[in-house]
Amino acid sequence: MKEYEKKLNVSEDFKIAYFSMEYGLHECLPIYSGGLGVLSGDHLKGASDLGLPFYGFGLLYKLGYFNQQINLDGMQEEVYEENNWYTKPVHKLANDDGTDMILKIRLGSEECYIQPWCINVGKVPLYLMDTNLTLNKEKFRHITDYLYVADREMRLLQELVIAYGSMELMKKINLNPTIFHLNEGHSAFLILKRMEDLINEHNFTYEEAVELIHSSTVFTTHTPVPAGNERYSNDLVEPYLRDRCLAFGKNFNEIKQLAAEENMDNQFSMSVLAIRFSNYINGVSKIHSEVSKKMWHSIYPGVCEQEMPIHGITNGVHIQTWLGPQLVGLFDRYIGTGYQHIAEEKSVWENVLTIPETEIWEAHMQRKQQLISYINKRLEKSLIYKSDLQLFHEGGSLVLDSSHLMIGFARRFAPYKRANLILRYPERLLKLLNHPTHPIQFVFAGKAHPADVKGKELIKKIIEFAREHDVQDKFVFIEDYNIDVARHLVQGVDVWLNNPIKPLEASGTSGMKAGMNGVLNLSVLDGWWPECYDGENGWSIEADENIIDQELRDRLEAEELFYKLESEIAPLYYTRNKNGYPSAWIAMTINSIYPVGRDFNMHRMLREYVNDFYLPGSLYSKILSQDNQKCLKELVGLKSLLKDKWQDVKISDLKLDLHENAIVLSGQKIPVTATTYLNGIDDDLLECEIYYKYDDKFSTASLRKTRTEGDFTIFEGNIKIVSSGIQYFNARLKPRPYLFRDFLNLVKWYY
Repeated sequence: MKEYEKKLNVSEDFKIAYFSMEYGLHECLPIYSGGLGVLSGDHLKGASDLGLPFYGFGLLYKLGYFNQQINLDGMQEEVYEENNWYTKPVHKLANDDGTDMILKIRLGSEECYIQPWCINVGKVPLYLMDTNLTLNKEKFRHITDYLYVADREMRLLQELVIAYGSMELMKKINLNPTIFHLNEGHSAFLILKRMEDLINEHNFTYEEAVELIHSSTVFTTHTPVPAGNERYSNDLVEPYLRDRCLAFGKNFNEIKQLAAEENMDNQFSMSVLAIRFSNYINGVSKIHSEVSKKMWHSIYPGVCEQEMPIHGITNGVHIQTWLGPQLVGLFDRYIGTGYQHIAEEKSVWENVLTIPETEIWEAHMQRKQQLISYINKRLEKSLIYKSDLQLFHEGGSLVLDSSHLMIGFARRFAPYKRANLILRYPERLLKLLNHPTHPIQFVFAGKAHPADVKGKELIKKIIEFAREHDVQDKFVFIEDYNIDVARHLVQGVDVWLNNPIKPLEASGTSGMKAGMNGVLNLSVLDGWWPECYDGENGWSIEADENIIDQELRDRLEAEELFYKLESEIAPLYYTRNKNGYPSAWIAMTINSIYPVGRDFNMHRMLREYVNDFYLPGSLYSKILSQDNQKCLKELVGLKSLLKDKWQDVKISDLKLDLHENAIVLSGQKIPVTATTYLNGIDDDLLECEIYYKYDDKFSTASLRKTRTEGDFTIFEGNIKIVSSGIQYFNARLKPRPYLFRDFLNLVKWYY
């Protein structure tokens, strides 16, 4: 980082614009729906902590996401409440003369007016676009009514507003970011708006604008499910983009190809558009980055799947937001307050291991008792619990017991997250709930998407099971999951349960929040958990995604889940020392707090973004712009030359110096000769290499030019054998990287 700081005047030039459709900052600001929004909110808070020149952009929703109400039949109902923004910590932006600032953009052939608002997230401003203005026609007034509105055209309009409106606001406030970070593909129209401005207002060519956008764009994908990525029919998009594309010299048919997804005819993919124009792309865990490489390999088929330029930057969580007050007191006393400011410094966390077990346990029990009080107060207002009057006990708690093992499950109720896995063996579940000496109680929370009927059925099944078996006091569903509910749960339960279908969990930040509070994770080895789990800080469910039969997979994983609850988790929790403390359990608690706090905090995540993406991208784009764009023009010229000549470039022959029946040993070097036709391209611009695949790994070995024979250029070298069994060799030609630019769409293989 220091090296880049010397080359780049960070205080003057370095500015990051961050775009997300939702932000989970606090329960009083309902402009979020779930994990993506909470991650965005934590991202802004962490940027403020670190003093980064960060600027957030999003939408201000009149009604936002729904409040959840469970009816007497156990079915979710959606209730929308209008936000009175004048009573919340958000303010309108004003012009110099004190009048409301109003932005204007074109949506198709019509004008749309936008009122920008601002929330100060510490030192970071979050700008939010609002179209609920009398200046607008009726349709446009409702663009910012609902978060993730179901109507496809209205969703498209939202994504046009966040892109085009945000860029107009930047001009108004004279903000010139060096980095544009797209959090998911919702804001990818920003790429086209930047293209329009660079060409029409700054006189760049289309090719130059492409390189400038590519150099300064970061794209984070959160969705490992192909169907979860935003896409629209071209017929819906074209009326809104046709004239905008013509404004920078391209027709819509040319632009739609840049958002075309394999086997998706007539679809405009926001994620594909973002990937094609981003030099910095990441998934939100190591596993998720590998899943994303496979998912999007068709965009760059010339490279192998493992070489797809999608990196893994595992999510983190904002400690100050999610750490319980009792643990804050312990941390301040035993490790000092440094963890709040330099949480990414691993040495800060060493003293966690010195906190006495008695103090850890007492702090946890206080939070657990507070959680139970909180849940009871919420349930007293709930229709489903008011209807079960027998639950009201004189002088006692409505539900739950602080002395009993408590397991929490809280997340979006989507079928792949399998909230009903614990219901697979109802008799065994009842034995756990009613065990005479080792009882277990469960707390569930979460919303299903309004259009997700199967997700709503999962909620109903949880509630019906409790009613049918008269266990409503120990098998509890909490209505209206939000940040407030989440904060209490991750700080107060004993175990955090996570059992999605692997590999569909991108990250799973709720488990991080629980883990740093001393709650032990019981989770499928997906998302972030494989990077943390060591056998002494929680439990794994050994999901095997190679089992194709989902019914068999569910049965095996449910069996493992019950076995660990019955044979490992409950016995460990209820085993007490002579002083009444579960020493072995507390040891695991400390072993959870230490690595989770150390490695999965927001400061660590942001440092990775800064060092790997933000600063290099700022430097790259600045180099392209220096000296009257000298390097930019060279890059565009080189790219044009390569594209013009690449079709006829080929490897005409490849020879390995091996006899047909030769015995090859590991460690042996095999001479290789590749005969190539470069079609007039200077060989200094190209790399010829051997691609060698073995087991599930691969390596490359560069070949050197040795001679020319007429029109052909000969490359030679060696490949070292490092494994046994079936192996794979191939040769390829590709341009050498120029100014950090990998030409991923220009690769020629021998076969």
